[in-house]
Amino acid sequence: MERTHAQWLIAFAALCLLELVAEALAWQPLIYATKPLLMPTLAIWFAHRTAGVRRFLRQTMIAGLLLSTVGDVLLMFSGGAYGPLFFLLGLAAFLCAHLCYTGGFLAEVNLRNGFLRKQPYWVAPFLVFLLFFVSWLWPGIPAGMRLPVAVYAGVISGMALSVINLRNHVNGAVFTITLAGALLFMLSDSLIAVQKFGHPFPGARIIIMVTYLAGQWGLARGVSERLRWTPAV
Repeated sequence: MERTHAQWLIAFAALCLLELVAEALAWQPLIYATKPLLMPTLAIWFAHRTAGVRRFLRQTMIAGLLLSTVGDVLLMFSGGAYGPLFFLLGLAAFLCAHLCYTGGFLAEVNLRNGFLRKQPYWVAPFLVFLLFFVSWLWPGIPAGMRLPVAVYAGVISGMALSVINLRNHVNGAVFTITLAGALLFMLSDSLIAVQKFGHPFPGARIIIMVTYLAGQWGLARGVSERLRWTPAV
């Protein structure tokens, strides 16, 4: 079984490398060939690594990775004639992925019993970020996209907070890698908005993909460790 895990992990790493090369070269055929395979490969690795575990968190993690695949494919077409439509559909797919992750984490440790009830001030930095970030982008966001973008920003902040809520309820190393994954995923999504709505920056394609891939990997790795070593409660 461990050998199977390693094979799928190697496949995921190879696809990540190819995708990053394709992004650096802006080589669209290779992007189209590799990007749709990234999250399914990670999902297969995760499914093998957590085989036999019957937990809601496992189901939501797999669902989130598959919804991310849908989002990846839709966003590949967000630069064409129907770009705004594909962007909004991709946004919806990723929003559902974040909701899956959030639901899974809250099923493990709910708000009533979690870290945030004891330390609610942890919410403050995310509220500040949310207000500042949306306000900064607001003038460059087309009118029809403003509400979806604002809702999405709130959802990704909520996903990160649902991971923070696990603190003191999971192994320290597991918490660290899971939170790192959530924050990197949040950063990647934020950078997409920065790039799209009037604030382009050098190396955007590479930076967005590196943070996205590292974020999804961190979430999948952290959750797999949680499921493998923590009995159902």
